[in-house]
Amino acid sequence: MPDQQTRSLKILARVQAMVSGLIAIGIFAIYGFKPALLPDTSISLAAAILGTLGVVYFLTLHQVLARSRMAFSTLILTIITAANVILIIASTGGLDSPFYSLWLLAIVVAGVFGTAETLGVLGLTIAYYLYVLIGQGLHSPYTKDHLIQLGITLIAGALAEWVHGRNRQASMAGSKLETLSGQLSTEQLKAEAVMSSIGEGVMVIDGSRRIQFFNKAAQDLTGWDESSAQNIDYNLVLQLKAANDQPLTKVTDPFAASWEKQETIVRDNLVMTTRSDRKIQLSLSVSPILDGNKHPNGAIALFRDISKEKEVERQKDEFVSTASHEMRTPVAAIEGYISLAMNPNVATIDDRAKKYLEKAHETIAHLGELFRDLLSVTKAEEGMLGAKIEPINMAKLMQDVTEDLQTIATKKNLALVYQIGPQSGKAIAPLFYIAANAERMREVVMNLIDNGLKFTAAGGVKVTIEGDNKEVTVSIADSGVGIATEDMPHLFQKFYRIDNSATRTIGGTGLGLYLCRQVIELYNGRIWVESKPGEGSTFKFKLPRLSQSEVDRMIAEASAPPATNATPAPAAPGAVVQPTAPAATSGSAGPMPAAIPTPVPTEQSTKYNSGRTVQ
Repeated sequence: MPDQQTRSLKILARVQAMVSGLIAIGIFAIYGFKPALLPDTSISLAAAILGTLGVVYFLTLHQVLARSRMAFSTLILTIITAANVILIIASTGGLDSPFYSLWLLAIVVAGVFGTAETLGVLGLTIAYYLYVLIGQGLHSPYTKDHLIQLGITLIAGALAEWVHGRNRQASMAGSKLETLSGQLSTEQLKAEAVMSSIGEGVMVIDGSRRIQFFNKAAQDLTGWDESSAQNIDYNLVLQLKAANDQPLTKVTDPFAASWEKQETIVRDNLVMTTRSDRKIQLSLSVSPILDGNKHPNGAIALFRDISKEKEVERQKDEFVSTASHEMRTPVAAIEGYISLAMNPNVATIDDRAKKYLEKAHETIAHLGELFRDLLSVTKAEEGMLGAKIEPINMAKLMQDVTEDLQTIATKKNLALVYQIGPQSGKAIAPLFYIAANAERMREVVMNLIDNGLKFTAAGGVKVTIEGDNKEVTVSIADSGVGIATEDMPHLFQKFYRIDNSATRTIGGTGLGLYLCRQVIELYNGRIWVESKPGEGSTFKFKLPRLSQSEVDRMIAEASAPPATNATPAPAAPGAVVQPTAPAATSGSAGPMPAAIPTPVPTEQSTKYNSGRTVQ
């Protein structure tokens, strides 16, 4: 029961006890000194006794019952008081009694307990009026006055019930509000306790890019206290840079990427400068906060210090790099000796020994491939994949790689199809120039096509290139059984291989796709996979496209003689020339497109079933 209602009932009980006491004292006093003043002595004494009973009840039982059932106990006291009022009215003239106004007060008081109580009192009132009117007859000179009095009584009861009804609604609303307020306060305390106990830094940013929440772990990591960080730009607190100490761009900034893509972005290659100028390596997860129109209206960031993990990883990679480099020499020597043993001009062996040597040669070649990939991974993680950047016509590179791998496809009875744009057959190819290293891009394309051929049992692989004024898009689609949804987020991680019965026996290092991602992202591109079980898989990547003016400028800079009086500063590893303007015409980077014929094999229209593991 709300406190306000309890207080009201307490006041009502006291008032009724006082009224009952005064009535009892008054009647007993009159009876003692001038009994003739009492119109009906027996009824008056009954009223005095009821008044005394009301006072006794208030002082005894009411004090006990009120602790647990205040409303019920007050109702009993009200009934006693109402009966007392009825006796007084009856003993002093009935409907013509000067104390009739007390009955109106009884009607108002009844409304405190509810509609049923009000209707009960009004019912008793109407019954008494009918009793009096029938007893006196309808032609009594007071009938009209009594009917007017009844109307006033009913109107007073209706008004009292309306007022009490509004009060009850307000009381219920207040009770619900208090309950909700208590629940919200409890949930807020729980949320604050959880946020404070989280070991990771938690930061909430509003639509103005200002910090609104900053937990204790975030304060410990950044060196900023909550009061200082509150309502200031998050960039002033985090001070993020890339792992190579370069400022963040729109592509590498996790906050900008999260707001643009409207999805959670995770980065583990960031460096943060604390308030005390200490640099720590950071793992950062940013989730956007969207408003009702799905527009970014802030973000929630979780971050933690991974400097120790990165140091352990660096030491591990250094060991792997050293070991791989040292092992390449003996592996190359073993491969050379096996080749000599298999050469009929150098050695003579029988067919059984030759078969054994062929198996050994395949194994040692796979081992050499593993060492090569391990070294490439180490270079990628140390930011050393960058090499000479030059304009590359991806259409020509794709055609060359496809032709080189036709032999492997033919041995497996697979169709390897290359096409320009969505239409198959011969086409006039635009000059799809990008800024990259040709050898690195060749490795990426060969890796993706080789994956498709390696893990497709029947059917084929289709290689497609297309683009617009801003980007070049390459896709490699196979006719395999597809990739499960739960495997797709992990495909571009180191050493990840899908483990199922259809692919378990196929070899691979599990590093190919990881290296592909490193190279594509190095040149400001992105790579992803689209697949459904039973419908094959399509690997795609996009890279910024160069305009013809940028191609001419890069070629001119590469062919220009070095300055005699100054030595040009070397380009930073992995530096990429960004496009500065779109091509003059849509679909072409230059004025004269080159004709590139599509290889003889045509696109296979039949769907095939095959196993697939991603290397």
